[in-house]
Amino acid sequence: MFGNPVAQAFIRPPGSPFIIGSFRVTLAFGVVDAQHPSGHGGMDLGNGKCGEPLLAMADGEVSLAGFIGSSKVVRIVHPQFPGFESAAAHMASIEAGISKGVTVKRGQRIGTLGATGASACHDHVGVKLNGVSVDPWPLLDQNQETDMLQGTTPVRVVNRQVAVKANNTRFRPSPGTAESQLAMFKAGTLLFPDYLVQGGLANGTRGWYGGWGVTARGVEFGYLHESVVTAPVPIEPTV
Repeated sequence: MFGNPVAQAFIRPPGSPFIIGSFRVTLAFGVVDAQHPSGHGGMDLGNGKCGEPLLAMADGEVSLAGFIGSSKVVRIVHPQFPGFESAAAHMASIEAGISKGVTVKRGQRIGTLGATGASACHDHVGVKLNGVSVDPWPLLDQNQETDMLQGTTPVRVVNRQVAVKANNTRFRPSPGTAESQLAMFKAGTLLFPDYLVQGGLANGTRGWYGGWGVTARGVEFGYLHESVVTAPVPIEPTV
């Protein structure tokens, strides 16, 4: 539905123990803590560097470009998704020409990552539906990552973990059996999948979980067949 708000970076999911690339969800939607006693109203993307570009997540019209308190914010309404408005907050800068009433395209640069109104550099991603904050994470469609998926029907898996059932379980570079394994996992090894992939190279309706795992070469993206792992269970978001 919405595109990736950070340029050329795969976003790690809430609760992921791995910091891969530049960004991951460091504070998930709805988390209650001292700073957010009523629940976090957006999704924080951390581990980036101040000054990195921020992008419009969908076509739309800028509804706000300026300060809310001491935080620089850009908000965009999206007519093709009636009732939806997205926002980027804590920006270091707002791109020249981005002002209220201006139309923008998905992927267009709207500003840069910053820490205005915050204690550390991060992007607070907000999405509202009819004025009510909703979780942005399930709405993101990171299309630039589909070349990693090797299947035709990737379905996002949100905030879940699976466990390997038996020793010597193969962690594969693609959803199939032709290639050599990336690693052999022991029973109980946890995987935090990003996708369940079916179709195409995933052999029809057979499902494969795609996610990051530790191999002899470091942390790599690979696949486990759904029959060799336990059913996915929720994990608690980390802050």
